[in-house]
Amino acid sequence: MIPKISTDIIELNVTAGTPITIPHGLGRQVAGWIVLWQEAPCDFTIQDPAADSRQELVLVPSGTAHVRLVLL
Repeated sequence: MIPKISTDIIELNVTAGTPITIPHGLGRQVAGWIVLWQEAPCDFTIQDPAADSRQELVLVPSGTAHVRLVLL
């Protein structure tokens, strides 16, 4: 199964090491995310892989940047 884009573009200003909560209301676990654009190098990890992501997703950025991403 190939995941499909499930959200509009989400614009974020993130700071290295500071968790960012993305409320989405998909009602299901998030299958992943795709970074579409970033002004500086920045990767994301899930803060707690065991957390329930049906209503929100908490990511931790590796860099400080303005980014645009979508959830799958």
